[in-house]
Amino acid sequence: MKCICPILEEPTQVIETPYSQDPWLVVKCVKTGLVFLANPPDTSQLESDYGWEKTAAAETKRRKQEEPVITRISAFVKAVKRLLFSKRNIICSLTENFVQNKEKDRPLQFLDVGCGWGHLLEEIHRRFARMGRTMVPNGIEISRELAEYSRKKISPLGGKLVFANALEGSDQFAEGSIDVIILSSFLEHESQPLALMKKLHPILAPDGVVILKVPNYDSWNRILRGRKWCGFRFPDHVNYFTPDTLQKLAQAAHFTIARQNLLDRSPLSDSMYAILKKSA
Repeated sequence: MKCICPILEEPTQVIETPYSQDPWLVVKCVKTGLVFLANPPDTSQLESDYGWEKTAAAETKRRKQEEPVITRISAFVKAVKRLLFSKRNIICSLTENFVQNKEKDRPLQFLDVGCGWGHLLEEIHRRFARMGRTMVPNGIEISRELAEYSRKKISPLGGKLVFANALEGSDQFAEGSIDVIILSSFLEHESQPLALMKKLHPILAPDGVVILKVPNYDSWNRILRGRKWCGFRFPDHVNYFTPDTLQKLAQAAHFTIARQNLLDRSPLSDSMYAILKKSA
């Protein structure tokens, strides 16, 4: 059986995984090792039928019905983490580390691809203000409802919101104009991740970074939980990356992984993080 591998962008031999859920077929590329959805929904469906705000709510409801005890335990653990680490946000921390050695006399341009409600950009802007730094928040969002919500947050802060899919939306930004591109819980939704990364490459400043977060398919929890792993969400999660396949995607798009330490890719976590820079 052959499918177009999102990393190679060409037909390649695949094998079906045990995680398919009718009608969604989850396969693994024999050549790259990437696990992905062989029949993802098209872009127009993501704008409405499979918008993140809808699928997330539906998935939460399903998990409560099918696994009420585990859902309650998970909610309790998250509540404790929020209480103990109320100021902890890994994406925000990574952006703060990036600006430590940057000049302070100019605003830094940020772009959050798939910005959702705009909460992350708003939080980064707040933190930078406390540091005496200025950042301009920009976003791309495919969901009409979320795009309007984000626009109300971003516009007063001097940024712009582009209502479009990621590939088309990235065309709205000039070459070398963005200092930090954020892909937080986004690449797993993008059916053309290589095409997107190639689009983002020219708009990133020469010394800029891409900061990303994706579900960690190599997590022990996925191995333990199998089909019930929290990282599976059909049909809007279309890619399931490991540290290895994420590196292959970065290299194919002419990026290098500047940071992905043991904590960033820990098998104890359902998520993994990375910082990318343009290849020399």
